[in-house]
Amino acid sequence: MKKIISLLTVILVFQSCSDPDNTINDVLDNYQKGAVLRTISSSGDYNFYDQSNSVFTATIEAHDEEDGALLNNVEIFISADSGEEVQIRTLNASEFTNGPTGLPRTTFSVSLTEVDSKISYVGGSTINIRLKLNLTNGRSFSTEAVTGSMTGSYFKSPYAYNKIVLCNVTDGSAVPGIYTVKMVDTYGDGWQDSRIKLTLDGTEHIFAIPSPYGSGVAINATLEPYTGNDSSGFSTITIPNSAKTMKWEWIEGRYPDETNYTIAYTKLDGSKAQNSFVQASHGTSGNNDALIGEKILSICQ
Repeated sequence: MKKIISLLTVILVFQSCSDPDNTINDVLDNYQKGAVLRTISSSGDYNFYDQSNSVFTATIEAHDEEDGALLNNVEIFISADSGEEVQIRTLNASEFTNGPTGLPRTTFSVSLTEVDSKISYVGGSTINIRLKLNLTNGRSFSTEAVTGSMTGSYFKSPYAYNKIVLCNVTDGSAVPGIYTVKMVDTYGDGWQDSRIKLTLDGTEHIFAIPSPYGSGVAINATLEPYTGNDSSGFSTITIPNSAKTMKWEWIEGRYPDETNYTIAYTKLDGSKAQNSFVQASHGTSGNNDALIGEKILSICQ
């Protein structure tokens, strides 16, 4: 009986060591190495009201199983808000140079002006910039090949970059619409000399919660019509299509720590309602230098 068991053991061991068709061997014999576009750096924002200075730039590095020798080209595509995708250009291998790691690197830029010439978007849109890496062996890699480890701190290789088109009115242009200035005084006795000034095509418009004190009579006489009480209320002004320039400013008076305000916006037809500027607190008098002066509104249309 011992001889029979020993013989069976030898047969089983022999068969398990000589079987070439098990799953592990199949994986090891047939797996393929991939390729990666590593993001070295990226910078730049898009602003709807400042297209000429809105440029996204990225430096990328190509990794493959032959240390970049398989690089053929990188195609660049753009789309807005998950809409139709358009190819804008191709980065050929000749546009890459050897970087510090001995792998091919290049820097590319996509301006908002270029985006505007290819696809439609609005303020607040998300522009997707997608890359597709093509190798000389016919294989290609893009967003469908991304795994969690590829988007981490080293590779940063999502093959795509999402850029929101900001709506900061930095060029001083007047944006037609209905503006509602919502104001609060936390002490409940109006604003003492503090006010919001809108200069529209050279004409000043002043907003504030009227002061109930005699010292506020002069400023109260300059204010736009106000609805509310000594604690909170609002004023509304319409900027027409014919307007050219606007500038919003905060002028600090006494007890600025009691004041806060929101400038809300809608288009002339009442659509696209949004808060374009929010000032939650001004701190105490004398400590607000950074908050005094011009305010940049964000208006997405």
